[in-house]
Amino acid sequence: MNEKDQKTLQRVRMLGQLMDSKFEGPFGIRFGLDGILGFVPFLGDIITTLISFSILVSAAQLGATPATLIRMGMNILFENLVDMIPVLGSIFDFWFQSNNRNVKILEDQMKNPEKVSVTSRVILLAIILLILMTLFAVIYLSWMMFQFFIGLIS
Repeated sequence: MNEKDQKTLQRVRMLGQLMDSKFEGPFGIRFGLDGILGFVPFLGDIITTLISFSILVSAAQLGATPATLIRMGMNILFENLVDMIPVLGSIFDFWFQSNNRNVKILEDQMKNPEKVSVTSRVILLAIILLILMTLFAVIYLSWMMFQFFIGLIS
């Protein structure tokens, strides 16, 4: 790894820590700015998401595989979806810590690219299967409701 990549990785580590685990609260619980900013409506989520995306962009610049980048993106997406739930979403930020998860995925990718690529592909396959199963369940339930309403009309 060249010096530029080392500096980029160091910056990514610092951002992940700042956002998710820089401070220590009661009972040794680690938290960062992500959890705190999550309580600021709208603007807090925009700022934290932009910082999360900067980690993702840095991972791409460091040569992370597409599967790894998608896996990291899914962590960001998942955290942002849960963030939509008032109060619970902000509390979730303290626990899930997507930035630290993404830094770990990136570091693992750089240490052992083959292993992380395989793991990322398996996770992506599971996500795709889950999405397809959800899609089929929605279609099936829609069809059942359609038949139910047709039965009521008849």
